[in-house]
Amino acid sequence: MGCLAHVHVSTVSGLDMEEFREAMKKIMGNVEDEDLDILFMKVDTNCDGTVDWDEYLNYMLLEYREKDSLQKQNRPLYFPKPLKVVPVAQCEPIVRIQFHPYQAPQADKKVGEKGAVPKTRMHGRYLTVSRDGILNYWSERFKLTRTINLDHLKRTQLSSSSQPIWVTDMICLSNLNLLALASTGRDVEFFDISANKCDIVFALTGLDGYVVVMDYWTDGTKAIFCAGDVDGAISVFISHDVLHYGLFNSGAMKPIKSGRGRARLAVPALLKNTSKCYLCFKVALHNEWCHQIRFLPELNAVATCCASDQTAMVLTSIPHSHKAKVYNSAFQLRKGILCFDYSAEFNIIVTGGFDRIVRVWNPYVTNCATCQMKGHSAAVTHISVNGKINKIISISKDKNVRVWDLQDCACLQNIHSRNMPMGRFPIFSAHYNPDTHILVMSTFLIGVLHGVVDDVDSIDKMKTSHEHSLCTALYNPNFKQVVSGCHNGVISVWDIMTGEKVMQFQTSPERAVEVTAMSFDEPKRRLITGSKDGMIRLWNFNNGALLLTLPLVDEKEVTGILYINQRIYVSGWSKRVMWYLDVKEDMEIEYRVWNQYHVEDIYSMHVHGGKMLVTASYSGDIIVWNIDSGRAFCRFNTYESPRPLMPNRIIDLNRNLEACESRLTVPSRQSDEEEEEDMDELEGLHFAFPQAGQKSSGQTEDLENKKSNKSPRPKSKEKVKPEPINAEELEKPRLAVEKALFLGTRERSPDTAILLTSAADGHIYAWSIHHQGGLLGKFKAVHGEGTSISSMSTDCQDQMLLTGDSQGYIMLWNIGKYCYCMQGGQEAPSQQKGAVNLPSLIPKYCRLEGPRRIQVIDGWTVSLVPPPLLSSWRCHVKSIVSVEYVEHFHLIVTASLDCNVRLWTIAGGYVGTFGQAPWRVGNPMAFPWDLPIDLRRIGSSQTLKVLNRGSRPHWHCTRRILNALSVQRKQASSSAADNLEQVTTDPRIAKYTDEQIEQTWKEWAVKGKQKSFILGQTYKPKVRHHLPTCPPDLQSSFSSREQLRVYKAIPYSNLLPIIQPPVPDLLKEQLQKTQEGADASKHIKQKRLSKRAPMRFLATSKAVCRKSMVTRLFTK
Repeated sequence: MGCLAHVHVSTVSGLDMEEFREAMKKIMGNVEDEDLDILFMKVDTNCDGTVDWDEYLNYMLLEYREKDSLQKQNRPLYFPKPLKVVPVAQCEPIVRIQFHPYQAPQADKKVGEKGAVPKTRMHGRYLTVSRDGILNYWSERFKLTRTINLDHLKRTQLSSSSQPIWVTDMICLSNLNLLALASTGRDVEFFDISANKCDIVFALTGLDGYVVVMDYWTDGTKAIFCAGDVDGAISVFISHDVLHYGLFNSGAMKPIKSGRGRARLAVPALLKNTSKCYLCFKVALHNEWCHQIRFLPELNAVATCCASDQTAMVLTSIPHSHKAKVYNSAFQLRKGILCFDYSAEFNIIVTGGFDRIVRVWNPYVTNCATCQMKGHSAAVTHISVNGKINKIISISKDKNVRVWDLQDCACLQNIHSRNMPMGRFPIFSAHYNPDTHILVMSTFLIGVLHGVVDDVDSIDKMKTSHEHSLCTALYNPNFKQVVSGCHNGVISVWDIMTGEKVMQFQTSPERAVEVTAMSFDEPKRRLITGSKDGMIRLWNFNNGALLLTLPLVDEKEVTGILYINQRIYVSGWSKRVMWYLDVKEDMEIEYRVWNQYHVEDIYSMHVHGGKMLVTASYSGDIIVWNIDSGRAFCRFNTYESPRPLMPNRIIDLNRNLEACESRLTVPSRQSDEEEEEDMDELEGLHFAFPQAGQKSSGQTEDLENKKSNKSPRPKSKEKVKPEPINAEELEKPRLAVEKALFLGTRERSPDTAILLTSAADGHIYAWSIHHQGGLLGKFKAVHGEGTSISSMSTDCQDQMLLTGDSQGYIMLWNIGKYCYCMQGGQEAPSQQKGAVNLPSLIPKYCRLEGPRRIQVIDGWTVSLVPPPLLSSWRCHVKSIVSVEYVEHFHLIVTASLDCNVRLWTIAGGYVGTFGQAPWRVGNPMAFPWDLPIDLRRIGSSQTLKVLNRGSRPHWHCTRRILNALSVQRKQASSSAADNLEQVTTDPRIAKYTDEQIEQTWKEWAVKGKQKSFILGQTYKPKVRHHLPTCPPDLQSSFSSREQLRVYKAIPYSNLLPIIQPPVPDLLKEQLQKTQEGADASKHIKQKRLSKRAPMRFLATSKAVCRKSMVTRLFTK
């Protein structure tokens, strides 16, 4: 760079292309001159032929900044699909999730190491355990396969009546088919889960505190089991040959049998063991309970963490013998560490804690982290790292999931807690499977997030070039790039050689405004864009720099942009044509608006040789302009006349009203006189053109005499009343002209068409713009009705016409001799020396033939013979907005409303879709052989034949099926004829005519399939019983710990009224006798009570008298 700067400084005016090559070759060595020329043109945006140091630095700075922004924007989401919630019928949260593979994992061997084999994804099942000991088995698609109540199993097998189980952790010992379960009972119990069973085998006892976290690692031979307790101590058990000797030394002491079928191994006895096959030790590391423990084989150490400042994370080395010393390495961090993970690819440790920061540590630097990632708003409780894809996944206490880039330390995806419908509880457990890229989380429910890296190819096939529909796509031969713009205002630059995106920028950063038109300048260095709000901007599309914004004249949508002779011509919904003068930045921009001749929006605009300009509008008017004078000299409208017409100028009403109010002042008279001169000159230009509806026989009149003999114009204009439009004019079809295209290699003549237009009816019209010409031919260029031609283009020699329609089809026409010298005066235009005969490049299997006929309109003969159709196939599923032929590579670029930009060979071969799998132009073996998914699904036989290069792989099978169906149809028709013959001879049917039978059948079909009078009144349709619907999705509020009530989902019918059955006479007599006996006993009982009542009253009255007398005596 210093050498290049010195060369730039030594030259005052900058470096030209030759000097730039020499300077760059001194720095970069052997580089192709073509590549250096492309770099020079990218830097030289002002096209002055020189590059100075400031231009070079500005370009490089902007290019790398935009590329960095592009790289960040195009990063796909790691979890593109929403969270899948799996309901679980249990009352306690799930405290641990483990993946249990069917095949025991082996030690990972490096590439080139003896015995190393490619690692494949292991299949297995997921195991979850809740706090109350409910063990569930899940398939890889999270279908519940088995449920075991470990608490009930423990009570049954051990015949114990202990306290209910309270699970703290679970770990799978896959190669041993064991399941270790830790609980608050201070025992670690091991269950045999082989052969679809779950039995308690043994338990570790004698622990000082109950175990809260566990970990297990094995390489197939050596195994390490780690456990961390509530006191902050860790116990490590090592077996050098786990398959041969087992995980624990059962021979160190005699197991004590208790209960039925379980052996108890005391941990203190195992710690005293000195066997060579086993090694175990216990170390007190933390002053708080351990949050996570894991053995790191790359470091040969056990990592633990807790919420303590001084011992936030500790690495404990594994000694080689029981006599060796155990070394510790402590990481200090305020508020401690709650979770961590290790990446062997980068040799880093990633942690999370209460301070809401994700940190990356070097294992050998304990005092500070290498980088920090901020973004969480709550404590980070779970974290996982995948070094193969440079991703970090962190989960906070508020159920916020974030995906981080390990290299840039930037957040790639943020899944908010509102998108995690897993209840109001935090995440209790999380398990990340790096092989399947699946993240499983649990509360009272299970949530599953599926990553996308495992199936990149299928994701690329579903990816589109843009997120929104395309506006157009242009090819730049200088840089061999394709530039496309979409309705969201995004411009993308693609490398046509590989299909990769090299640049992307937004045309309106403040708010997304639709890009509606694009074009290059004459040197093809700058991009000119027009938007829906009428803004015109000039860009350096190689680095996304905005070079110039043109003055806003009209806030109407821009539909056409052309760069002609240092002028930028613009047309659109303003119904006018205007141009801007291309000047340098420090100069004032000059612009001019041409007179209005269109009554509707302008849809298309094209140029011929820098002298003529054509515009086509929604009303069907086609106006041809003289670029030098800016005046319209010809008008075509196929619905009015096949001959040229005189343009009708649309006078601005506001200006006329202002002129009337000013009472014809001097400036107004001057403008009127200028207007009269313009009209006189236009009349001179149109001396041979008839008006609409005028016959061709009157075209040879001498109008110059009429012009000389006409009366002088009055200075004051009279107000002309508009003529009423009759109903016939309103009923005439008015189809929009969507595209207009000049054939630049042809010269004007009465019998040669140099203008092609496409209308909404699907026809292409060929026009001669000579004053004695007109409509020479037309042909239908679409497949079905209701389809229109939405885009057209030709090659540089005008040999081939490419059309794209609204259904996504592209057609290639041989127009070398179409409507050229139709009177036979000259031969077809000869090709240039060295030019390629393009029709010869297209195979014969692609070609189709069309009808041949003529049409006479008002005495004017129009050829309906279409040009030879070279090929036709479907490129997109929606309308094609742009089709362009690439001369150098014989390729075709198409853009569509389906958000895709695709590349094809001239023979119809599919090269690829920009933004998907890359390719290499020039190497057909690098092209994707798989067709686009959308085209395979809806492609016709002709499309599939072209895309499959003429072969029909499924046609033989289809033909056999069609032959079998035709045979069945013939057999059915013969049997139907026999039945019809028998029916006609039946006397019951013969008395009815065919009309009567047909009428009854129509009534039966129309009036709800009633009974036919001929078929009979007794006919009834068969009653069929439908199968019950699918079982309902049972829901339960697990947050409130309610039991699942299945009876709520049981189907039932309404209860019928209760009907009392009649009582027999025998029962009536018995009931009557029973009732009479009950009444008699009741009567006797009442009599006895009535006799006892007076005696009780007398006794009570005597007692009251005695009491009153005693009280009187005491009171005296």
